[in-house]
Amino acid sequence: MEELKIKAPAKINLHLEVLRKRDDDFHDISSIFTLIDLYDILIFKRSEGNISLKEQTPIKDNIVLKAAELVKDLYSVKEGVSIELIKSIPDQKGLGGGSSDAAATIVGLNKLWNLKIPNKELLDIALKLGSDVPFFVYGKTAWAQGRGEILEEYPYKNRFFLLKFPELKISTKLAFEKSNLVFKGSPNKKIFEIDQYFNSFEHWIRENYSEMEEAFKDLEAVGQPRLSGTGSTIFMEYDNLEAAKSAQKKFPELVLTKSLERSPLMQIIE
Repeated sequence: MEELKIKAPAKINLHLEVLRKRDDDFHDISSIFTLIDLYDILIFKRSEGNISLKEQTPIKDNIVLKAAELVKDLYSVKEGVSIELIKSIPDQKGLGGGSSDAAATIVGLNKLWNLKIPNKELLDIALKLGSDVPFFVYGKTAWAQGRGEILEEYPYKNRFFLLKFPELKISTKLAFEKSNLVFKGSPNKKIFEIDQYFNSFEHWIRENYSEMEEAFKDLEAVGQPRLSGTGSTIFMEYDNLEAAKSAQKKFPELVLTKSLERSPLMQIIE
């Protein structure tokens, strides 16, 4: 194989609770991740020796390069790769774009370089790159625990989402440092309904950023606005397309997406 093109999907946190700070300075979480049909595109081409990355708008310390170099080093790969990254997932918006790109890089290079890395090892490599990366390798709606690496399949439900992308960018590191998290302990996943979903960062972000509070208040006219990840994306969930389109008429700037039962990466892994 000389070239491989991969679609890397975004995610939404239907639920995100930070349970406790760990001794290693990471946090244990309880979260429900689902994938949506908003994608970055990565194109991998074999090359001589080196790794190169072409971007429309350069991202500092891009995790795609880090992921490619990690795979190359771990498996002593002699050949190189040129990677083109076409971004559609907004950066620092709580949609996991960077983590999804990293997962696509691990999976893509495994295929391109014919490394035959088992799925368990792919997940281990993913965790070295970030807490959300294993979910994107896992590739389907999941209950996540630990740092996010303990994944259990969660019943998939076809959903439609309207997304609002405030201009505000939120650093995950800043959110964990500044949000004065209140730890409530571990919930039982079996009891969850939509009115029980919770995001540990929502109160902090609404209290500290007036534009976010205004956006939440405005969107209450057409649904139940919620925060994805550490923000700043606000989303609303609908059971059917007609309801989502009706709400979008009132706020045409909102982006309509739908849930994915499986990630496009699954076709490559399997």
